[in-house]
Amino acid sequence: MASSPELPVVESGDTLEIESPMPVGKRLVFLLLALVPLYAPYDLLFRVRWTDFLNVPFLFAALISLGAVALSGFLVWAAVAGIQSQMRFDRDWGRFTHTAWAPVMGTRTATCPLDAIAALEVEKHDWSEGRPTYSLKVVTMNQRTFQTGSSWSREEVEALRQRVSAFLGWPVKS
Repeated sequence: MASSPELPVVESGDTLEIESPMPVGKRLVFLLLALVPLYAPYDLLFRVRWTDFLNVPFLFAALISLGAVALSGFLVWAAVAGIQSQMRFDRDWGRFTHTAWAPVMGTRTATCPLDAIAALEVEKHDWSEGRPTYSLKVVTMNQRTFQTGSSWSREEVEALRQRVSAFLGWPVKS
């Protein structure tokens, strides 16, 4: 059974759109997961009735609680700062549009003519833990770059690069 693509593509007539989603459900999961680590400070600092604060057990509990609060903050940040974006190639208007959105930054849009696109590249992202991810990078003549969201599959991103090249009427190279 084939899995659904991580980077959905919609092609209709003279437009091709690549979505890099950050679904509302994923944002909610991050917010709910942010509540879990908060149990540690509650259990270690508030449920226990500390009478003396200058001792090793209390300082250890405070350190664990600080780490738990930091983890919760990171998960909340992921929920509100996670970017979803869209690339749109429009032959009718002869332009490329990249739109990015997150709750904390609003919407940002950049537009350039299709003939100002210099290259389409598969960008590899190496991580210290786990396998690499890949994204499609659009490079313009003035060296501005725009990327899709990441995919675990190099083949998916390479197929996407070839599809966009064909859509733009460029020679498709392997």
